[in-house]
Amino acid sequence: MKQILKALLAPSMAVAAAVLLAACGPTTMEFRNAEIVQGKFYRQGADKPFSGKIDNVPSHTILIRKEFEVVSALPTNVLDKAAPGIQHNVMGQVCEVRVDKGVLDGTTTCTTGAGKFQAYEMTFDQGVLTGEFKFYFPGTNKPKAVVRTDHGVLDGRSVVYGPESGREVLNVTFKQGKLAQTEEIFDDQSGKLVRRIPVEDGAITGEIVEYVKHGSQLYYRSHVQMGVKHGLEEQYVHESGVLEYRQNWVMGQLDGDVLRSKRDPKTERTVNEQYVAQRYANGKVIYAADPSDGYLPDLERIAEDARQEKVRACVKERRDKLAQEGRDFLNDTAIDQLSAECYHAVVAATSSTPAAAPSSGMALTPAKLQGCVDARIVAFRIQHGNDEVITADQLSEWESECREGKRS
Repeated sequence: MKQILKALLAPSMAVAAAVLLAACGPTTMEFRNAEIVQGKFYRQGADKPFSGKIDNVPSHTILIRKEFEVVSALPTNVLDKAAPGIQHNVMGQVCEVRVDKGVLDGTTTCTTGAGKFQAYEMTFDQGVLTGEFKFYFPGTNKPKAVVRTDHGVLDGRSVVYGPESGREVLNVTFKQGKLAQTEEIFDDQSGKLVRRIPVEDGAITGEIVEYVKHGSQLYYRSHVQMGVKHGLEEQYVHESGVLEYRQNWVMGQLDGDVLRSKRDPKTERTVNEQYVAQRYANGKVIYAADPSDGYLPDLERIAEDARQEKVRACVKERRDKLAQEGRDFLNDTAIDQLSAECYHAVVAATSSTPAAAPSSGMALTPAKLQGCVDARIVAFRIQHGNDEVITADQLSEWESECREGKRS
């Protein structure tokens, strides 16, 4: 009797299953057959959100969420300290996602290289990132980080690995998005500390320090009490280790002098010479230095300005003398010539280069050198007149002759 009933019911059950499958459709589809409407996945042309597995989903489709930015920032920022210059991500990631009524729900995996290399593994709970988020170094299948979240917020133990050594460069615990213990990041190559953020009773308290050059050079340090700056803060130049600035905080407010290092006006490089850039009292500025105070004096420019001042005085003196003699010396060419002669005289008189000894073996002082050159100028004027231009090359030649002790 039972066998007769089974035989009679079998066709009906098969028909019912076929009708059910036809109504629901297959539970797997390619992304090219999907569409996203108001944040939910649909099979193209369908009225109801899709439930099941979707293959070959471009990663940017699901990784544009705000919580992903928060989670991915952790390994990125850590490795920028522990392994500077590392490549973080590659293009062309595709994902296999699971959705429930159009919403991400369950495990999502992303790969590159036609599925050969893992990129990410994550879990969603009704559209919210939660649980473990695993990162892999591009094109290696080597673990990069395991970040734990609770509905989009950092929560639990997170670990970041070095790309070369494979050892932990960060092992820290978060509680609802905040550090729950002291954070320490170590250099991947040397194993030395590169950053420490101390935490006590759930708040940042103590001395924050950062090092560069594989942990061998101090870059930054500051003192904090319960998350508020309190005490010394200073930063150094990454390349040279020279102090960049030093300032003091009193419960979150600047107080006292802010010291900064000066810069070379030609190269803009920071040099080891400090000045008071600002002065604070209870968080308010009571003094601010002139921007020019932040640079070393341009000695060459200062010297040239001084020479030009002497040249102007020389020109005036000679023009006054010529005017007294009743000689017309006011045309542009003559003035330019006079300026050139005065500039040459000033340079010779202020030159720090010792004068060469003449043939007599006696030292040639700047005054004697100028007298020698002036004698040649007078001789030139007698022969060619006042309107003839004396070139700078001619003046230099006369100076060389005077230094060598040659007679005119």
